Amino acid sequence: MKKPTEKTKETIAQGDAGDAPDGVTDRAIEAREQVLAAAADEDSAEGEEGAESRVRLSKTNRYDFGVVSAATHKSMQGNKRRDTKPEVLVRRMLREMGFPGYRCDWRKAPGRPDVAFVGRKLAIEIRGCFWHRCPVCSLSVPKKNLDYWEAKFARNVERDEQNLAALEAAGWKVLVLWEHQLKKKELPATRRLLYEFVRREDDSDYDEAFPVCEGE
Repeated sequence: MKKPTEKTKETIAQGDAGDAPDGVTDRAIEAREQVLAAAADEDSAEGEEGAESRVRLSKTNRYDFGVVSAATHKSMQGNKRRDTKPEVLVRRMLREMGFPGYRCDWRKAPGRPDVAFVGRKLAIEIRGCFWHRCPVCSLSVPKKNLDYWEAKFARNVERDEQNLAALEAAGWKVLVLWEHQLKKKELPATRRLLYEFVRREDDSDYDEAFPVCEGE
C-alpha cells in the first residue's frame, strides 16, 4: 500500500470537514458499492502505514463519526452528482419512447430531481440501492466504522423523504426508480412503468405503442 503524502492527507482532511464535499453524491453505481464496502472493511492489521492513511472527519464537530480510510474517501469522491450510468439509461429510454424535453438535476425543484418534465411537474428520482438503502435489496452495512455508516445512511434516507415530501407539496408527481430496477432482467417492466408515468392523456397504451415488446 502506497504511503500517502502530507499534501494528499491535507487535501482529504479539508474535503472531510463538515458534511460530504460538493463532489460527493449519494447516487452511486453498483461497481462503486462493492469497492466502497471492501474499503470500509479493510483489516485493521494495516499497521502504522494504514493508520496514517486514515483521516478524522469534521473539524466543526458536525457529523463527527470517527475515521474513514483514504481509499474509502477516494471512492466516495469518484461518485458523480449527475450523468451516472443508471441516469443515462433512464434518459435514453425516455428518448426512445418519444419523451424528450426533460431537464436534468433541475435546480428549481425541491431536491433537484434527476429527471424533470417541468411543464407537467413530473419528477423521476433514480436512487442507488447501496447509498439510499433500497428496501428490496436490504444491502449490508460496512462493518468498520459502523456508527459513521449508520448515521450517513440515516441522513440519506431522511433527506430522500424530505425531498419527496417537498416535491409532492409543491404539486409534483414523483416516480422513484431503484438501481436494481435498471438491471437487464428488470428493464422490460421498468420501461413499461416509466412509460405509464410520463405518458400524456392522448398517448397510446404501452402495448399499443410498442407491440413488439408485448409479452416481455
